[in-house]
Amino acid sequence: MIDRNNPIVKKFIESLHKCIERRSKNLSSSSQDEYVRDNRVIKLFCEDKNMTPRSCAEEMNHRYRTDLNGDKVIRILKENRLSHQGKRAEIIDWARELVEAIIKTLNTHKPEDLETYVTLRNKTIRTRDEERYERYKIQDRVACLMLYVKHPELDNGNDAAMLEMFGTVYMKHLFYDMGDFLKAVCAKPKSSARGEKRDPQQDKIELLENMLNRSDMLLKDLQDEFDARIRQSRQDDLVEFFSRLNSEKYGCILDAVLSARNGVRQMRKENVQLPPQIGGLFILIERLAQFIRDSEINPILKPGSVQNMRLDEAEACDYDGSPFLDTAEVKRVKVLSPGWVYKNKDVQISRPRLKEVVGE
Repeated sequence: MIDRNNPIVKKFIESLHKCIERRSKNLSSSSQDEYVRDNRVIKLFCEDKNMTPRSCAEEMNHRYRTDLNGDKVIRILKENRLSHQGKRAEIIDWARELVEAIIKTLNTHKPEDLETYVTLRNKTIRTRDEERYERYKIQDRVACLMLYVKHPELDNGNDAAMLEMFGTVYMKHLFYDMGDFLKAVCAKPKSSARGEKRDPQQDKIELLENMLNRSDMLLKDLQDEFDARIRQSRQDDLVEFFSRLNSEKYGCILDAVLSARNGVRQMRKENVQLPPQIGGLFILIERLAQFIRDSEINPILKPGSVQNMRLDEAEACDYDGSPFLDTAEVKRVKVLSPGWVYKNKDVQISRPRLKEVVGE
């Protein structure tokens, strides 16, 4: 807990409130619902970093009356680059430590505590993607959300709720504002090289220059985020198209194309003679299969295969059979539908459908 009656803390709360309120006026209503959903998921993991996607979905549905499942939570985590449990825990631990450094600096006003905060704030947690070995952009976002998770007493009534509507860019710059305030709390009076007191006008000029530079950075970051959301929107449209294509409503077309292509290839291997009138149908099937591959839509399992499977593997599929007695039990299952993913398992289009094999 922190003393809300402390004048420094009061000023900190009011400064955060003004920053959040000012930026909330520029939010696009079209993106708020998605940000709110994602931020609430992140906040639940801030409460318990060991939470499973399924338990997170259950808590979201209970607390916020959403309609999520474990797969949807996994997709949200992937979109925010938080799907790897180890890295997610590392970021959450860093955010918790950073928040406590903020609180300590507010309480002590000591420069050495500010230095500890700055060192933690600048710590880079690297991504696992070797092609993009960079700092996680989500770090500052997790830290901002963690502040109100760990210290709800800093909320003046609606700041935490408004913060849920922010994306990564606005939270990043809100974090800059926090840092500026902490520096002001711990700063010593400035003096010139001769030891004379600095001209207040000079300090004001420096402040305005910093604000201008910050505004330029904000505009660039917002443009980058906008471009990323456009790319994500195109991907979502593609995934939605193929998801509908493989729905039961349309006869699981992806499954049907894969099955038909495999059947055609098998007949060619066996030199089965078919009427030339249906030769065009075979070409159409091959073209459809090529279109699916070119769109980077790939099956997860081999259709029609019989496999041994444990509970944790079966939970990622639509399983039809007797319940597993424990996590070590292995069952024989037949793949009725292979399931589909987009781009090297980044996004799941549909879950595999399995049926337990009995009597073998």
